[in-house]
Amino acid sequence: MNLIKENWGKIVLAACAVSLSYLQSDSFWIASLIYGLVIWLLVTKKLPERLRLGISITIWSTFVIVFGLGYYVNHYMPHGPMIDTGDIVCQNDDRGPCGEKYIEDTRGLDIPNWAKVLRESGVMLLFGLAFAGICAGRKNDDIE
Repeated sequence: MNLIKENWGKIVLAACAVSLSYLQSDSFWIASLIYGLVIWLLVTKKLPERLRLGISITIWSTFVIVFGLGYYVNHYMPHGPMIDTGDIVCQNDDRGPCGEKYIEDTRGLDIPNWAKVLRESGVMLLFGLAFAGICAGRKNDDIE
């Protein structure tokens, strides 16, 4: 019973993530739950120092690989046409110059699906890996 009392927040978040994943038929919520639990493990004293070092090296190696793949995809693979979304975007809190928003149409490109995903959401993956790497790099002495 103590285990449930100590971890009720994580249990509720897990139930919400699983139900949202089921309702939306999307694995984003499960991936977010796993990512959150890994970060929680990294910022608590539950992992030995040696394992934390191994995880940190793995995360930063993955960061470098994803960064290199992102550079390759954005500079050496073909790009699709830019299409107008119909949205007007203004800079400087809607006071600056305004213009139409364009996005790249990757539907007709002959590139692998992983390259399309990396092109569309690679920056979010890099920020997530960097945050996890920073959390994993902390020593047990730094954690209060």
